[in-house]
Amino acid sequence: MMMADSSDFGPDAFLCHQVLRQMERASDGKKTVYETEFNKLCFLAYKELEEEGFADEVQLPMHWYQFGMKVWGQPDALAVLYNSDNRGTEVIPQTLSESAFSLRDELKEAIHRVARQLAGEYKFTFGTDAIVDDSYNEYAPTPFVKSYHEYRRTIEELEPGQQSLANFVESGSAKGHISTIRPHLETLVSEYPKSTYNEAYAEFKQWDSVTRQLAKNGDVDALIELSKAFWKMFSRVELRIHHNVDIPSETVADWIMEREQHKQAFRSQLAEHRQIAVANREQTNHLKQVSDEYSETVRDIAHDESR
Repeated sequence: MMMADSSDFGPDAFLCHQVLRQMERASDGKKTVYETEFNKLCFLAYKELEEEGFADEVQLPMHWYQFGMKVWGQPDALAVLYNSDNRGTEVIPQTLSESAFSLRDELKEAIHRVARQLAGEYKFTFGTDAIVDDSYNEYAPTPFVKSYHEYRRTIEELEPGQQSLANFVESGSAKGHISTIRPHLETLVSEYPKSTYNEAYAEFKQWDSVTRQLAKNGDVDALIELSKAFWKMFSRVELRIHHNVDIPSETVADWIMEREQHKQAFRSQLAEHRQIAVANREQTNHLKQVSDEYSETVRDIAHDESR
């Protein structure tokens, strides 16, 4: 690892550095921490410290994004390094002594304790599902955000890939898919806080309409793709603006100015998925008609043979 300059780092950098150092120690260096898990570890540590009254001293810039709270800022300023490869972005601590960090002893000990606690809890947890679920279950900013996460988990567990529209017509799998996700969609509609997330409300209503048709068609792959596209847009247009901590006001102003371009990009994706939904609905209806006619023909033949 590279050595950092001797300039002091503050409490926010010490928190980020310690969640990684304590994970190294707890796992004997066997656990790789990737960016998503790093963000959640920092957030969970921050929430623990907030409950103890240290939030104003830590001042760690974060904002809610697609998979929960995300640390904002340059890695160098947070005493960490990002190494990207085809598996993801690994986050490692810079090689620093504790004398490089400027914070009072009581806060330093609190960060040590919380970082050790989280390392002990997640040292044998590989992948990010568990820690993402924990952050949503405990700290989702609104019921709608938590419910959307549950919806995403549900559709990811549906059987992927639509092998044959004919099979769906005959087996009723498509009907099963809409039955599975309809309660989630009804919950999302009822929980959507229009007064808070008004900027993306029109896009949400359109997303809901297309999603229901895709579910009726049994098109799981398209459902998953559209759910990701919507949440990416929603995270940029609503979540990071309404749910952030210690983000500079000029950065938030820039995000507000970018809202329209993110909505427009989503509308283009939505239009593509609407075309898919309509095309598959027509094909499904045609196959169902053919199936019904075939069944009627078989019944007529059986009736004639019984005479």
